[in-house]
Amino acid sequence: MFDYFKIYIILKTSFRSLLQHKLRSALSIIGIICGTMAVLTMLSIGEGARQKIISQIGQLGIRNIFIKSIPLTEVQKQKASEHLSPGLNADDAVRIIKGIPYVRTAACVKEVKAAVFSAGAELSPQILQTSPEYADVLNLSVQHGRFISETDMIQKNPICIIGAGLAENMGVEGNIGRTLRIENRVLSIIGILNPFYREREGNTSISVRNYNEIIFIPPDILDTENDLTEIVVQIKETEQVIISGKIIKRIMEVAHHQVEDYQIIIPREILRQAQKTRRTFSMFLSAVAGISLLVGGIGIMNIMLAGVSERTKEIGIRRAVGATKKDIIFQFLAESVILTSLGGSAGILLGAAAAKCLSAVADWDTVITFFSVFLPLLMSVFIGVFFGLYPAWQAACMDPVTALRNE
Repeated sequence: MFDYFKIYIILKTSFRSLLQHKLRSALSIIGIICGTMAVLTMLSIGEGARQKIISQIGQLGIRNIFIKSIPLTEVQKQKASEHLSPGLNADDAVRIIKGIPYVRTAACVKEVKAAVFSAGAELSPQILQTSPEYADVLNLSVQHGRFISETDMIQKNPICIIGAGLAENMGVEGNIGRTLRIENRVLSIIGILNPFYREREGNTSISVRNYNEIIFIPPDILDTENDLTEIVVQIKETEQVIISGKIIKRIMEVAHHQVEDYQIIIPREILRQAQKTRRTFSMFLSAVAGISLLVGGIGIMNIMLAGVSERTKEIGIRRAVGATKKDIIFQFLAESVILTSLGGSAGILLGAAAAKCLSAVADWDTVITFFSVFLPLLMSVFIGVFFGLYPAWQAACMDPVTALRNE
């Protein structure tokens, strides 16, 4: 059963002692404030980076594998020609689908450079020739109309699907049923994509296209060549992505005769590497913040030891009127924890302000979570207990008679 009156007396005495030595108390918690501030700022930066990476990878598709054609130098082109490498093409997609049982589907993509005209105005969107699977693989949804179908591919229908931003810029000419001209071909608009939110570019190896300013057309409408810009392969289960990536690498090596005229990008592997890098960075910052807290804790201990020496007679009087060793330990531990808790609270406020400033000034994504607030506060309390224990024990072990004689 707790003796609440005794606890009240201990806390009251602790607060009174701290208020009597305001300057000393304030100086003793500077290290705690800096350490707590550093921990909170570090955690908020790490969480912001984590959420941004997850968002970017989510837009790419955690179960997707990208195979991109890469531009070659003249020497590399000569090597590719000598080894009879065909370059990235639709046959690669067929080999992958047939050779890997984990593949759900695959979409072929080719970027086309061509002039686009609508009602006499020249536009500059990105043009992609793609298969019907692309919308499903990249989770693109159509706001009005429909996406490319198998029938459109077979019959080579002169149709297109445009992004929401492009449709808005075109006005009434961007509605379903209207036409636009790409080079010498007139295409009917049969679909408008939903507005797409695009994350700011991060440190991923592949960027997310701006689907608000894009035109999708069926294959072979403008260009009948077999070469592709990109193949997007979707795997059935997330756990099968890494092993599928290794098989795809081997299939491509054989098909292209060891010529690296392509690049394989696995968003899930990018996510794993990014999280590993973030953990390393967090451990480094945690060590720096821990050193700051350690210095602050040593400062707390020195101040508490000085306080014990100054209050020797007070300790003797308390022991003489019935206070036990446990009461003395609790009193000095309470003072230490109060000091570090105040420092921790101030550090949390300053850390939150620092995180917001970094977000505004340096354009870093920072996210303050319950964990990023709770952990530094818990650490500051632990520092108070750990570094306050020795001074408290020193005070409790004083001989009451000797303490009363102290002037």
